[in-house]
Amino acid sequence: MPKDKMIPPNFYKNNLNFYPRFSERDLMGNELKEKSMNKRLGFLPNSLWKPNDSITKELKQIIGDTAQVRKTLNSSRSDRRSGVNGGKCSVFNPHLAQMILSAYCIPNANIFDAFGGGGTRGYISTRMGHKYTGIEIRGEEVDRIKQMFDKWGINFDILLGDSRNFKLDKKFDFSFTCPPYYDLEVYSKMDGDLSAYQTYEEYLNNLKKCIKTTYDCLKDNSLSIWVVGNFRNKKGELEHLNGDLIRIAKEVGFKLWDEIIWMGASNVALTRCGKFEVNRKCVRMHEYIIILKKYSEKQESKY
Repeated sequence: MPKDKMIPPNFYKNNLNFYPRFSERDLMGNELKEKSMNKRLGFLPNSLWKPNDSITKELKQIIGDTAQVRKTLNSSRSDRRSGVNGGKCSVFNPHLAQMILSAYCIPNANIFDAFGGGGTRGYISTRMGHKYTGIEIRGEEVDRIKQMFDKWGINFDILLGDSRNFKLDKKFDFSFTCPPYYDLEVYSKMDGDLSAYQTYEEYLNNLKKCIKTTYDCLKDNSLSIWVVGNFRNKKGELEHLNGDLIRIAKEVGFKLWDEIIWMGASNVALTRCGKFEVNRKCVRMHEYIIILKKYSEKQESKY
């Protein structure tokens, strides 16, 4: 399918957020002459990131992953454990994918994603000139993403497998992903699906295996970015997934390189503020972007 049938005219020209950080040309082949960090990245790289709603909306329409075609297994539950998106699968923000790649990824990178479901990160990575490989444990989700290739006019590697023990025959320059937030969204009952474990401890133990796979497949001095959010368990207690992920990643060998707060929640969430005086629980409007580094003392850092 011709590109102009999929993407609005001048879309890439009008959205600097698509520019890779170290590239001298944009996706249309135009030379970049901007000296401003803000204009090169499309945003200022501070520790608080917010999405551009118009870019997010436009990209979601292009990608077509609105979550309407996918539901979680706990979509019929009436309590808060029915998930974070009305029982439908949450969708990775495509503008966030742009921002991460613009700020942290080298040009023409080989990118690894331990949780490739959704297809958004694969789409954005490929459009920005990278080679993306995603691992996804659910066959129906792999098939759904592959069916989108003709519509998108691109393709990338989306491999059926279990990231806890998946073997790869090459090394990658970069990785970014978003794992299940334990059982907030239950995707399947398959062994190895992190959303299906009975206890949070089992979840973390198996998440650690996925982090180890990521660590092993990265080149030295590469960055690995994980988007996670803290959440409440069935007792209403707050689970600190952010801190737990950092802890187990350090046990694997990663170093904590940076941490960013992502203010990506819809303002619709604010309607729950009226319950504060009853439960004394603030409405959560943010997630965390965890930047990990596979550091080698023997090699000079690229960053």
